[in-house]
Amino acid sequence: MKSIKKLYSEDQHLQAKAHSVSSNDPAGETDVLAKTLRSNDEATRNRPAAERLTSMEDLARVIIHEVRNPLTAISLANQSLIEEVQFGDLPASLHPLTTIISKNISRIESLLKDLLYVNSGGEPEFKPIDISEVIDESLGKADDRIFLKNVDVTRSYNPGILVMGNFENLTIAFLNILVNAIEAVKENEGRIWITVFRVKNEIRVVFKDNGSGMEPDVAMHMFDSDFSGKMRGLGIGLTHVMEILSSHRASISVSSEPGTGTLIVLGFRAVQ
Repeated sequence: MKSIKKLYSEDQHLQAKAHSVSSNDPAGETDVLAKTLRSNDEATRNRPAAERLTSMEDLARVIIHEVRNPLTAISLANQSLIEEVQFGDLPASLHPLTTIISKNISRIESLLKDLLYVNSGGEPEFKPIDISEVIDESLGKADDRIFLKNVDVTRSYNPGILVMGNFENLTIAFLNILVNAIEAVKENEGRIWITVFRVKNEIRVVFKDNGSGMEPDVAMHMFDSDFSGKMRGLGIGLTHVMEILSSHRASISVSSEPGTGTLIVLGFRAVQ
């Protein structure tokens, strides 16, 4: 495996080469791609829903292609870091960080595969699933963020609560909700409560945090397409959450005020 210095040297060479191409060719591939994406975004705003969906599918394929190349480079560089930690060339304190990087590389690869599957027209499989296992899986995928921000998570649910759904898709939905909660709370002071209970034939899943909260108009539109209440963001994550919940015929309600945190309640039909 190549050393860190060797990888860094090659990376610098590639960056210099890319800069040279960009300087000699103002209409280089990167500029063309950026202009195309901006043009597509402006054009799709005035198109019917069916045409917008097709445009989004095309955009998804472009994103998948563009993400995979740098992701491979990140994976190779991280593997070099792991080996240098193992051989003692780098401090052992880096091990938790390389583990986090590895985990998130795998997560991105999995999301890209899911995105490819969705755009190929595949239909998700619905069957009875244990909602507590979905929550545990989502928390497992978010544990690096929870660890780094030192967030306290309180779980109030028992195994064996079944709903009809798709395990992978619900995991993505719950993970997005959790990530937004983690980002909303303060470091070392954040708390998240997750509760599951049954009301007649409905299973309710509650996510509550003590984060910054939102104005009522922000909470009202937080699941809308192209909406983001953050300083940075594409407004895609929670829109995808709404699509997944809609496919499960789940209800959703949001209660939030600035400074008091956010409460999200999801309702699923129980499996008898």
